[in-house]
Amino acid sequence: MKFTTKLIFFLSTLFLFNCSSEKKKFLQLNGEVKGTDIKSIMLIKPNQDTRFDSIIQIPVIEGKFYYEEELQNPEVVNLAFTESVKSGAYRPMPLFLENEKINLTIFPEEEFDKNTVKGGNLNIKYKNYKKEADSLFNPKDWEKQLKWEQEYYIPQNPSLVSYYLFLEQLRYFKENLNLDLIKNNYKKLSESNQNHPYNELALNLISAIENIKVGKKYTDFSAPDLNGNEIILSDKIKEKVALLDLWATWCGPCIAKSRTMVPVYNEYKDKGFTIIGVAGEFKNTDRLVKFLEKEKWEWTNLVELDRQNNIWQKYGVDGGGGIFLIDEDGLILAKDPTAEEVRIELESRLN
Repeated sequence: MKFTTKLIFFLSTLFLFNCSSEKKKFLQLNGEVKGTDIKSIMLIKPNQDTRFDSIIQIPVIEGKFYYEEELQNPEVVNLAFTESVKSGAYRPMPLFLENEKINLTIFPEEEFDKNTVKGGNLNIKYKNYKKEADSLFNPKDWEKQLKWEQEYYIPQNPSLVSYYLFLEQLRYFKENLNLDLIKNNYKKLSESNQNHPYNELALNLISAIENIKVGKKYTDFSAPDLNGNEIILSDKIKEKVALLDLWATWCGPCIAKSRTMVPVYNEYKDKGFTIIGVAGEFKNTDRLVKFLEKEKWEWTNLVELDRQNNIWQKYGVDGGGGIFLIDEDGLILAKDPTAEEVRIELESRLN
């Protein structure tokens, strides 16, 4: 009996030792850059803004680079040359990251088609997808390829490669998508990639496509004002005609359009019209405070700092801002109306 107890104890200890001593797997990215003298590369994640977000930046020394990280989930990034990103025009290369060894050979941007990626099961799947898609379609057939991805490739292959294609569709081709297919594909992708951060991102993008339409009810949210008070949108616009203005101090076109609304606001603010601005800022509100002190916009301005509430994402305008005219019943009357169009609507409703 004592021998049996000692044997069990020994085997248990051995088992625990083997488990604890098992090496953790992590991403090891080895790379070589040929034919161009660049200083660093960036790994840009889906929905990151290269102007403000913290982007992974890897130095390139004598044509070589190395990066390692223990990933919580496999993910996709767009690899790009830092100098090109900062210039505002760059060619990205999709790269799938897993806790594996991945070796890259990168050529100048005009020769990115020669780039090679070795390592990672997802990169193999993406290579196979590209081979199949390129054999079926030419660049002019993008609509046919989009339909093929929606109806065949994604539902038959609900891997992270398909999730990358799906997110690209939601962000850049939302006017060309079938909503029923979107929902079905999301169900398959989210079930096959449970607890992945992409699920929330995709859900917000789908909600914007489905709900942010003329004739549909607006999406409610809360956000703080500059004093830190949490404000609920529905409390501010109840039984009023309202203009929801998603803007930012770094968005010149947004500011220009917001300024055109000042005379309209002054004329109708006491007749049942209001404006709610939401400034999409990054890191802090210093620029916003100075800007509003100068402009003296009298309407309520809230803050969306570092996308904390994903408000712009939920309205389908992430990265560019947008304006929405909402009626007394909460229905969207217009998207990105001009000041004159807003005035005409208010004249018919409030005078």
